Amino acid sequence: MRKTLLLVLCVFSSGCGLLEPDSEVLTLFVGPERVECMGFMFPTTCLQVRFQPEGNWEAFGDPIEGFDFEPGFFYELRVKRVSITDPPADASSYRWILLELINKIVAQAYALDSRIVI
Repeated sequence: MRKTLLLVLCVFSSGCGLLEPDSEVLTLFVGPERVECMGFMFPTTCLQVRFQPEGNWEAFGDPIEGFDFEPGFFYELRVKRVSITDPPADASSYRWILLELINKIVAQAYALDSRIVI
């Protein structure tokens, strides 16, 4: 009985992460260096990301919860993108959460072996 009650409470609460409206799991590829970009009001630096292994790099200014970027590495991440209802005007409409660090490759090794695809 206790286990059933706990399961029901877990499923109906967002604390367990099982039910989270307007979210999706994506693979995100992160480049080895930050790039200059325009923040909401001032210039800043952003990650370089792409959503497909062979896609174009884009400047990405949102934080990824749980991800500690270290320059000099290519990353492949599994992330959850959660839509934020009514975000502030100067904030992102998404919350990004690291689920898994799939791959981390030294940028120099990547340049030397073009067969490596992340």
